[in-house]
Parts: sequence; structure tokens; C-alpha cells
Amino acid sequence: MKRAISVLLTISVFLGSACFADGIPAKPELIGQSAILIDAATGKILFEKNSHDKHFPASTTKIMTAILTLESLQLTDKLVIDAETPFTEGSRIYLLEGEDVTVEEVMYGMMLESANDAAVAFAKNISGSVEEFAKLMNRKAAELGALDTNFVNPNGLHDDAHVSTAYDLAMIARYAMKNEDFRHYVTTYQYTMEATNLQDTRYLYNTNRMLYDNQHKVTVNGELRVCKYEGVTGIKTGYTGRAGGCLVAGAKRGATELIAVTLASTDMGRFQDCIAMLDYGFANYKTVNALESGKNLGTISVSRGSVKRVKVILPEGVDATLPAEASENVLRTEVELYDSVEAPVMSGQKAGNVKLYAGDELIGEYDAVTAEQVDRGGWMSIVGIADSTAEKIKNIALIVAAALLLLLIIYIMVKRHQLKVKRIRRQQREEKYRLLKEQEKARWEQEYWNRRNYR
Repeated sequence: MKRAISVLLTISVFLGSACFADGIPAKPELIGQSAILIDAATGKILFEKNSHDKHFPASTTKIMTAILTLESLQLTDKLVIDAETPFTEGSRIYLLEGEDVTVEEVMYGMMLESANDAAVAFAKNISGSVEEFAKLMNRKAAELGALDTNFVNPNGLHDDAHVSTAYDLAMIARYAMKNEDFRHYVTTYQYTMEATNLQDTRYLYNTNRMLYDNQHKVTVNGELRVCKYEGVTGIKTGYTGRAGGCLVAGAKRGATELIAVTLASTDMGRFQDCIAMLDYGFANYKTVNALESGKNLGTISVSRGSVKRVKVILPEGVDATLPAEASENVLRTEVELYDSVEAPVMSGQKAGNVKLYAGDELIGEYDAVTAEQVDRGGWMSIVGIADSTAEKIKNIALIVAAALLLLLIIYIMVKRHQLKVKRIRRQQREEKYRLLKEQEKARWEQEYWNRRNYR
């Protein structure tokens, strides 16, 4: 009975029919025109509202700029600030031409103060121009699964062609949050930027009220709530007159981490929207570890390899999204390994598939890979004999050959000795025969002379 209930709960999750307890509405009521809630670990969509509609993303654009910067530059690198960057419109940290600043300092400015000049500085230092950097942004967005995004600048200042979707921003944010440096910046409330060669000390503060604001309140499902949110992990605000209020927000409780996105909301409505979605997610869902990283899945045969078999593992841990009250017993796996692989085999080479099910519902398929490298074997691998066995056979063969050679040498020595003995005996016989002949001849001669003298 318990298993049946768990299966039903699981099926309800993947049909999107889970509800809150105690009469709370099943779905959050939002101000934003487009929104989405995902499980950060699995990417599972837990709630969505027009999530593929295109909107102006405003400064949530800087999520992409930040991750490209962290992947392209070192935090200690010095940035070149040209003559144009300081005149960037909107929110700024007022960089000056020739100012001596590092990537780390300017990153705080971009992710806390949402500084547009900081984003332009990164774009020019990485790609040479805003236009070239936008191409890099769009390529990266496509790689991360974005479907309807077109970036034309690194900061989100309004441009009719600069658009994204709640879904795309969730995919980009999910990737960005795997970077520990990125996570540090988006959870930092305040940073002191020390005086530079051109400016005095600057004090930077994060624009994300969910990190700190215990004063301002929003109404979530009829309840007045402060903006600060338990377990918040960032991520990035955005606002322009044309875009309205935008927010990508993350939070983690226990093993469950969620990412919420709202677009085309209001200044305070964006916080209300994300709080409502995160509440909904934590009340209804949980993330569980279904398979551990490095799990041994067995071995498969290696054709022409230096060894006959190679170990197969799961390269990364696998998580699953379940209803909050569901038992983990509803999860099951099916492992399908290749019959064999041909050497040479690289470590991490695909060797099969692992399918994860919740009840009868397939919720994920993952690669099984080889755990180690296998070199091509020697000539005996053609008949399936591993090099280690071949080495033993070779050693035994050498020992046998040496023994046979020794026996041959002994045999030859014995035969030579026998031949020598035979030769000596033959010589002895011949000498004896010669002596007998001489004696016989002497006797005949003696008899001859004796007979002559007798006559």
C-alpha cells in the first residue's frame, strides 16, 4: 500500500498536479507575465507561466556576462578601462579611463550594484568590443540550452533586439550556479572597493532584497512577508522602464535547491513572485540523491585489449525530483552496458546507459563510462588473451625453452662423451687387433724360420 501511494505521488509530480496542504493554492499567484521554477540539481520544471515568451531581461543579462568573465579571466587580472566605458548609461560604479582595477573588484561592482560600466569593461577586455562579446554570449547561451535568447550587450540596457525568456534564464542560471566564484558574488551583500589610483573607496551593496531586507514587505498568497528569504543563494535582479521588474532568485533548504525566474513584473512584485514560487517548490518537492558518483556498474569485455575486462562506473551523481512526501523507494534503475569495447579504451569512454525511473515513468537517462584506460594488447589479444596472461605464458615458455635448451646441451654433451668413449674403445680395439696381428705375424715368421732351419 505504501509503495502504491508513493508511485501515485510520483506520477502526480510529473503530471504537474501536486498541491499544497491546508488549503493553500496549488500554484502561486504572480504579477510577472512570464515565470518559471526549476530544481537546480535536476533541471526539472516545477512550475511555469508563459516561460518561453520573449521579454527584455534587463540586468539579469549580467548572469551570462559574469560566467563568461569567470571562465575567461583570472580574478587578479588588471582590466583596461578605455575612454568610452565610463560613459555607459544607467547604474554604474563610475569607472574612469586608465583606472587601476582588477577583475575581482569590478565583478563585485557588476553583481552587487548591477553596474553597467563594469559589464562593458568585461566585454571589451574579453572580446575587444561589445558586439563581439554579444556573439560569445549567444553562443554560450545556445550551448546551455537557451532556445529564444538574443543578447546584444553585456548589461541588459534596453534594445528591442535584446530578449530572453524565463526558461532560458533558468538554464543559464543553473549552469552559472555550478561555479563557486559566481555563487560567492551573488550571495554577497556588501563589499568595500578600496581606493584606486583615480578614485576614493567605494562601498557596494547588493540590489537583491531577498538577501537582507527585513523592512520592506510583499504579499505572498494573501500573507504579508518581508523580502529576506530563508536559504537564499542569490542570484540577480534586473529593472528597466521597458523590461519592468525582473529577478532570477535561488534558495536552498537541505538537499533541495531551487531557481525561480520572473520577467515583466514590478519593482517589488519580482520579489513577491520569486518568494511565492520558492515557497511552492519547497512545500511540494524535494531533491534526493538517486545514484552516487563513481557507482560501480560492473565490467565489460575489451576486444584486443591489454586486459580482458574493464570496470564501468557512473561518472557523476544523479539526483531526482520527488514530491515532498514521496518515498525514495519509488526510484529504480536499469543498467544497459555494451557487450564489449575495442581497445584502445579511454578513461571516461561511454560504455552503456543507466535509466532512472520513478515508478514506471522514465525521468532520466545517463551515460555509463569506463573507469580506466586500456591500451591495445599484444598479438595474443587477438585470441582474447590479456597481456598479463600473455606475459605469464611468455615467461613459462621462456622457462620451458631454457629447460629444453639445457636438456639439449646435456644431451649433446652426453652424446659427445659417448662418441668419445666409443672412439677410444675403437682405437683400443684397433690397437689390440694390430698387436695381435703383429704377434701373429711374428709367430708365423718364427715358425717359418724354424722350419727352414730344421730342414
